[in-house]
Amino acid sequence: MPTCSFCKKNYQVPRGLTIFQFDGKAVYFCSSKCRRNAALKRDPKKTNWVKRKKKEKVVKSG
Repeated sequence: MPTCSFCKKNYQVPRGLTIFQFDGKAVYFCSSKCRRNAALKRDPKKTNWVKRKKKEKVVKSG
């Protein structure tokens, strides 16, 4: 299951788009919305619709 390069969401194989760059790197997009925003060089951290995973704090006991 590939992960979108813009929003970091996992998606199924028949959906989405895979682009291979000249340096051999593969870029995955789950939707045209992600592809257009990446082409506009937008920051995924600043877009409101991208769900970011919160880091869990590790509590040390003792």
